[in-house]
Amino acid sequence: MKKQKLRPALLAAFVSIFLLTALPSCYMFATPDDTHRALEENEFFAFDFVAGQYYIITADPIAVGAHSTVWAERGSGVTYEQARRIADKFDSYIRPRIVGAFGKKDFTVSHQGSDIRFDDILDFANWRVGRDDRKLTILLLDIRDGWTPDNAYIAGYFFSGDFFSEGRIPGTAHFSNGRDMIYIDTFPGLAKMPEQALLTVAHELVHLINFATSLLLGRGQMDLWIDEGLASQGEQIFLGGNIESHINWFNNDRAGTISRGNNFFVWGNHADAPNSILDDYATVYLFFRWLYLRVPEASRDRLFFNMVTSPHANYEIITSLASAINPDWDNWETLLKTWHAANFYPAHPVFGYRDDAFHRLNARHISGQQSISLYPGEGVFSLIENGLIAPAPGGANIRYAGLNPAGAISFGTETVAGTTLLTFNANTNHRHRPETGFLTGAPASAARQAEKPLAPFADAFAVGAASYILMRGGEKEISDFFSLRSKQISGER
Repeated sequence: MKKQKLRPALLAAFVSIFLLTALPSCYMFATPDDTHRALEENEFFAFDFVAGQYYIITADPIAVGAHSTVWAERGSGVTYEQARRIADKFDSYIRPRIVGAFGKKDFTVSHQGSDIRFDDILDFANWRVGRDDRKLTILLLDIRDGWTPDNAYIAGYFFSGDFFSEGRIPGTAHFSNGRDMIYIDTFPGLAKMPEQALLTVAHELVHLINFATSLLLGRGQMDLWIDEGLASQGEQIFLGGNIESHINWFNNDRAGTISRGNNFFVWGNHADAPNSILDDYATVYLFFRWLYLRVPEASRDRLFFNMVTSPHANYEIITSLASAINPDWDNWETLLKTWHAANFYPAHPVFGYRDDAFHRLNARHISGQQSISLYPGEGVFSLIENGLIAPAPGGANIRYAGLNPAGAISFGTETVAGTTLLTFNANTNHRHRPETGFLTGAPASAARQAEKPLAPFADAFAVGAASYILMRGGEKEISDFFSLRSKQISGER
């Protein structure tokens, strides 16, 4: 079936507010001459994360499944057996589980006076790009990410721009493949870590479902950290168990950036520290896992679906649902404070993680320091030596809480009681600048002494959703994702 072009009225909704879910806006995109021609049947646009430009690759359809076509870049060394395994695993395991947890099913869309029925959100995505084969394109390629053995590599990405018609996207420097598709790395990814490649398929599929649902609902795309948090839970569902690498990364805190506050809420803001993007992936996984474990078991099955289909696009996705767990958690400040406390006392009977595997989390004190600069969402701990402390004034959004191994969290501005002071930035706007908060200045307790950073990891460490590891300088935040109103969906593709 020939791809249907996006009509001018629809294009107007994308231009100027267009962005993608994979690439940061700080790139100055280059466009080599060869990308201005039409693609041949077996060609794709791909993005070079080192050079900051698009290029064209040639690929072949190696394996075709009931719900996917697996393409492999020529020269990538992908075998038929590898491609066949991905296609089979996608059909039998990944697709049904991920759609079951995150995706809308059995619904209709009004289009040009008729109602079109879809089995699920992935069929809608396939139709939305003008295709009718009901098969996701999975492109296996050696992603140009500048990987070296002492750095994490880009395991894969999803690019929302591929929902445009094939070719250069009008008004932008971006190029679309005009397909519902995801990109999976072949080296070191598939070649060295074949199970990680399958995990990445699950991760990127959640991103695609989130984006397609935003189109369906006519809602702006959700904040990046929520999108990534949901994708991390897609990994959990694929594995059928906890992701040990995220737990270990949090505990090891190789560069000491986690103990100094770095977490998911402002994504990619510590690019000056090597591999600090892995802090974001680890902490967003822990936050979503903690929240899931706090939900009554009877309600857990619909938690992620309710997030994906929420009318909100920011932290209110979380607070609107968390209030059903605890009425006080309709307030972001209270929810954030409680999660930070859970990381310090993960086995706490009131607010801790309801899973023994997380009881070994090891958040650490900052010692001998009187103040610290914290981005929105960030929180740190310092020792209260005499059970009571009077925090000095800090930024407008800086908050304090006193923590104890047992009992409630104390909260105050003039005095705080407990054994540990939590200092955190409660600002709900992740685009704001950091603010200064008070620390006790006490030495760390013996039980919480920070370990020395470990040696560089021996095995390749995957980044599940593209290029934030390569962000350098300039704007650290990506722009708003483009949105598409439901009335436009019912008009033209």
